[in-house]
Amino acid sequence: MITTGQPLHTLPRQPVRTLRFGAQILVDLDTGMQLFSEDQEMLISKVRAITGSHATSVLYFADAPLHRIGPGPGWTWRRYQPPAPGTQVLILSNFASYLPGGHTPAALSDQWRHICQILRRGNCQPTALVPLPPSRWPSWLTHLMPVLTWDRAAPTTIATHRALP
Repeated sequence: MITTGQPLHTLPRQPVRTLRFGAQILVDLDTGMQLFSEDQEMLISKVRAITGSHATSVLYFADAPLHRIGPGPGWTWRRYQPPAPGTQVLILSNFASYLPGGHTPAALSDQWRHICQILRRGNCQPTALVPLPPSRWPSWLTHLMPVLTWDRAAPTTIATHRALP
């Protein structure tokens, strides 16, 4: 259009992931994640180094954050409130993949579906970081959000993240 001298009424745009609205980290403290507690703290400090402490909130939960989540001890946890629009949400969890037979209770997967709906309505993008290989992820998980593996045998790279939907 420009080469033919026609005016542009709108500019073509594509969405770009950004951290300008900050980040929220949801940290699973359930039984299956206890082995990864030091790794979780290291990841939190790395994210804060990138986004800044002022723009990073960290909330803790067990199983799913819908009904009980908070920044402090468990007795202070409340119902989940989504962050400000545009905030990137990083979820550090195994989504109960440690359960016998690898089956996640239906109620738990329903809660995660609801949480993702809440986040998307608020223009927030959830991304899961799971400390297990993809073969151990619950089958419903990749339908809800982009998922990255957190595995020393198969390290996550920028290229891996860029390939996410």
